[in-house]
Amino acid sequence: MIRTFVAVPVEDAVVRRRLAGARSLLPELRGVRWTAERQLHFTLKFLGDLEAERLADARQATAAAAHRGPGSFRLALEGLGAFPPRGAARVVWAGCGSGATELASLAGTVEEAFEAAGFPREERPFSPHLTLARVRDPLSGRRLAQALPSVPGEPFGTVVVGSIVLYRSDLSPAGPEYSELLRVALESNAAPQ
Repeated sequence: MIRTFVAVPVEDAVVRRRLAGARSLLPELRGVRWTAERQLHFTLKFLGDLEAERLADARQATAAAAHRGPGSFRLALEGLGAFPPRGAARVVWAGCGSGATELASLAGTVEEAFEAAGFPREERPFSPHLTLARVRDPLSGRRLAQALPSVPGEPFGTVVVGSIVLYRSDLSPAGPEYSELLRVALESNAAPQ
């Protein structure tokens, strides 16, 4: 079994550093696992554990989504929040500004391509965000939820979304390690000028 997901990597080093720096705006608490700077990404579809023979289908669906998607676009990252929106935080995220509609459209295209390839559809609606941390300790989750409203909503920057990646995720005690299985450039669907 191979744990997999489809995502948009954050490749701009300055934006990655700013996102990783958001950690310093919040209290240091136990039971909070921060995403490594080099692994920051927008998850478009989590596939979970796939049998090796389904990888070819996942590769084809990823390529199909890239060819049918909105083409490359710019995406602004700004503000911090948490899931769930009330109570103890379980996920701390960075929000999306301009370009969020295009990201949601891309996620919908990915969902359709994978459904056509026989993968189950995600039941929850897509919410444009970038996961910065996962919280395992409920007390820390409550403290983070209380601290988030006081954090200034400074922008982290704008990235170019130019490709989607099918990732493999290997879990270890030090946290997950991601490796690319397939990267496909987003094709422009705009009419030639």
